Amino acid sequence: MDVVSEKVEKVKVGKGPVQVYIQSDDKYAWVANQGTSENPSNSVTKVDLETKEVVATIEVGNGAHGIVTSKDNKFVYVTNMYDNTVSVIDIEKSEVITTVNVGENPNGITIQ
Repeated sequence: MDVVSEKVEKVKVGKGPVQVYIQSDDKYAWVANQGTSENPSNSVTKVDLETKEVVATIEVGNGAHGIVTSKDNKFVYVTNMYDNTVSVIDIEKSEVITTVNVGENPNGITIQ
């Protein structure tokens, strides 16, 4: 949504989008696609904010939920509620580079 013009543009992303995070350089929006507990999704959608198009869909753990980018816009971190993990995505490569086991039902995420 353009807050000045109030124009809304819709972009089709994965199943059950739950949270979105816009990286600090305004280049991409990252959408966590959670799905449902009965039918969890396992993807993150990368949306180019200039073209308003999906440029990547990245497979992560089940129930992708909380999402944040690093301050240097090199990494995306997403909590996977139904796998009890956090996936780390390399922004340039648009791929998961590591998955970290965490506590039960990870939800939101913040980094400093």
